[in-house]
Amino acid sequence: AKKVKIDSHVKDLDSFLRGLSDDDQNKEFGLGLGGNPEIVLIGHSFGGLTTMKWLETFYDKKDEKGHDHDDGINLLGVALLCSVPPSGNGPMTLRYLIRSFSDSWKITVGFAMKKAINDKELCRTLFFGGSDDSNGVTDEDIERYQGYFERDTVATIDLTDLVSKLPSLRVDKTSGKAQFVDFLPSEPLVLGASDDFIVDKEGLDETSSYMGLDAPVVVDSPHDVMLGGKWKNGADAVLSWLNKLP
Repeated sequence: AKKVKIDSHVKDLDSFLRGLSDDDQNKEFGLGLGGNPEIVLIGHSFGGLTTMKWLETFYDKKDEKGHDHDDGINLLGVALLCSVPPSGNGPMTLRYLIRSFSDSWKITVGFAMKKAINDKELCRTLFFGGSDDSNGVTDEDIERYQGYFERDTVATIDLTDLVSKLPSLRVDKTSGKAQFVDFLPSEPLVLGASDDFIVDKEGLDETSSYMGLDAPVVVDSPHDVMLGGKWKNGADAVLSWLNKLP
């Protein structure tokens, strides 16, 4: 599989966000959102960590008063759902190893060895919770999602490169808060799931502190909050947050 550096993911995200504007440069491909659309960015799991890195880059272009030297993106709000924390997966994996070798092994073989692609029971445990379709995800659903996972393995994130660029390396050492938090246009949302097999409470709390929050919002759901019978719990929490945006 091709290994993609986090910087490339960030550049791809940045290009996509800029492409949403119906300005002269994008007039052939515009989505009808206007010349300077308000953007709400929501990142899930590793997408959450990519969002953190994009925020670093975006706000590096601002001065100490928050004046934007790059007006190509009109950011309205940011939400991180079951996000990989700023320190990455390493510390979480170690914590799981100390707590439960069995759980740690499931995560390792599921991701590093890619067993979640063809082991339906393991895939269900890691992402969707439960041992049957009681959570609203059938075996047929699992097989379909595994097909998506398999296509994603064509290119994977370069974890060796990521270690030297983790968001946790650029935080206030006392509070754990990101340097860009005071520039955010609105209070962010950090959402976790009570039945998350992948992101633990410590990781969730770390992300919450990183985004300048006292505590995360936690809903009854497995890791993939947008799928299965409990999807509405996460959706309601996101909608409640959206309704409070300026």
